[in-house]
Amino acid sequence: MKRFIALLMAAIMVLSMAACQNNDTTTTTPDPAPAPSDTTPPADPQQTQDNAETIIESKEYLKTYKTSFSSSYASFNYFSTAYSTVRGIVANCIDGLVEPDIYGVYGPSIAESWEVNDDQTVWTFKIREGVNWIDHTGKDTGKPVTAQDFVDGIRYIGDPLNGAYSLRVVRNLISGLYDYYWTLDDIDCGLITDQNREDVVAKFDEMVGVKALDEYTVEYTLDNSAPYFLSLIESSMLLLPVEYDYAIGLGEDFAVDNEHMLYCGAYYISHFQRDKAITLTKNPLYWDADKVTVETVEYQMVPDGTTSLEMFKRGEIDDTSVESEEYLSMEGTEWEDNLIPSERSLSTNYLWLAFQSENPEWNTFINNANFRKALQYALDREAIASLRDPVNPARVVRNTINAEGCIYDSNGKEYTDYEPLKAIKETNYNNPELARDYMEKAVAELCEADGTIKGISAGTVDYLPVGTYEVDGKLPVSIIYVGTDDEDEIIMAQLMEAMVEAALGADYVDFVPECFAGWTYGTVADPLNYDIYFDSLSTGYADPSGILSRLTTDGAENMGWYEVPEFDALIEKAEAAATFEERLQYFAEAEAWLVDGGYVIPFISSLRGYYMTNTVPYTCPLTLYGNSKFKGALVMDEPLTVEEYNTLTAAYELERAAALAE
Repeated sequence: MKRFIALLMAAIMVLSMAACQNNDTTTTTPDPAPAPSDTTPPADPQQTQDNAETIIESKEYLKTYKTSFSSSYASFNYFSTAYSTVRGIVANCIDGLVEPDIYGVYGPSIAESWEVNDDQTVWTFKIREGVNWIDHTGKDTGKPVTAQDFVDGIRYIGDPLNGAYSLRVVRNLISGLYDYYWTLDDIDCGLITDQNREDVVAKFDEMVGVKALDEYTVEYTLDNSAPYFLSLIESSMLLLPVEYDYAIGLGEDFAVDNEHMLYCGAYYISHFQRDKAITLTKNPLYWDADKVTVETVEYQMVPDGTTSLEMFKRGEIDDTSVESEEYLSMEGTEWEDNLIPSERSLSTNYLWLAFQSENPEWNTFINNANFRKALQYALDREAIASLRDPVNPARVVRNTINAEGCIYDSNGKEYTDYEPLKAIKETNYNNPELARDYMEKAVAELCEADGTIKGISAGTVDYLPVGTYEVDGKLPVSIIYVGTDDEDEIIMAQLMEAMVEAALGADYVDFVPECFAGWTYGTVADPLNYDIYFDSLSTGYADPSGILSRLTTDGAENMGWYEVPEFDALIEKAEAAATFEERLQYFAEAEAWLVDGGYVIPFISSLRGYYMTNTVPYTCPLTLYGNSKFKGALVMDEPLTVEEYNTLTAAYELERAAALAE
């Protein structure tokens, strides 16, 4: 209850302050993803570098990094796991073809070099020789990592019986993989009876566009141009290698624990107690061993009733996130100087709007452009963002679908700076007066003078198992918001109710938050048992298509069932564009069309306020799309301070600018 009140009061304070300010639609919203430091670096770059070096040289560094995990994991199978912690562990134990450096520039990993054809549909990688698979004791198996291991990784995920997770992007990109997968699936389901599974599996090499040209050269042939392919290698575990005979020989036991998998990364899993502890140990045969500064990574299970923050304070782990209510409780304490602002989130929170719902009142209004604009301008995004960051909520606000700061063209121009998307990014949508104006226009178009909504009558809305709702076909319009019973979401739903009814008028709308304990896609989203619900999507690699191509009329993520032919046409143009810059321009136009039209309403990033750490920032690979790596980490024997962080950030930004300019 204390946590609930603290969060609610913080948000109400922001909402109240915003209500007292002059609303101006031309005001620019502060950049939701600012540079990591809000401080101005010293004018002298050399002094900045010297200050950073002084900090680094003054510290004592440890060989062990301590962190935590919170759930029991049934498997380390990196092709099928959906658990972020498991994926993070495996990312440190299995190397891919390429790896970003500390500035995010891709360089060699298992592949020592690569080439790509002019239209970026054929990518050829030269595999590093002398890299061997090791077992859970660090022993050399004598099995080299070869081009065939990468081919076999695709062979493994291409079989539906192996249950690859999040297969869509890879399956729809590598030539022939889509047909291979669905042919096998149709055989398994009995839809194809004139082919047998063994014959199709035997044709993998001729059907699918991944080939071992020789022992140490692998080639990927893609159905479409993919200038973002290196970022997809970083983000997708489906492009990792596998020792196929070993994995198939184990069957369902492959990677069931640390003893039933092989390793070729910086670490191997040397110890595993399913509900207690996991230990990573430095790979003694690692090809880049000199850059592996931490020799042991110890994961501890977070005990019931304990938080990672408490463990950090006791010195039991080296990192912890700090939620907003925890931040407020630590102000004025000895830990205040160690609260570091989280740098970025590629995940965006949206309001999904149902365009073909069973609620006739909502269904009439949501298909009206003025009503959608009214909803857009009714949301006080900064008040909602204060639930994530009560100190600087503006940095959490996000108006775009794709995250800013993660997609760049060949000239270094950031994707969300392409017009007309840039204008969307910079719009201040918190304008109750404009929201009311749009609502009045919608009412004039859709209602009789007495408030009766044209063309509909009273009835019962069946959103079972969520609930049933009576509507009378008159103003105010019933808006059924369906969320989970998570405490944070309950607070957010109550804030939305207050701000929407205040901006549009309780005489025009009745916002009904329904916090449903049984929320699943199958009970809420897929059957359209909602008018509005809250969800998120992430920019998964360095191309807008990762989200936008799934939001078309027939797209897998079109959970509102809208039809926007103009958006669909722009997506087609983007995917057929001759250059990456032209591609980004069409995507920017498409994204702006969808957001400006109010078909989905992005409102904040998924950024969680602050963290504390004992590591020196900017020492590990900058994995924007993949999982964090411990390679290169410098672990101090004391927590990082905000002052140290700002100094190191200023130096890093200078170094990164110079590196990217080369």
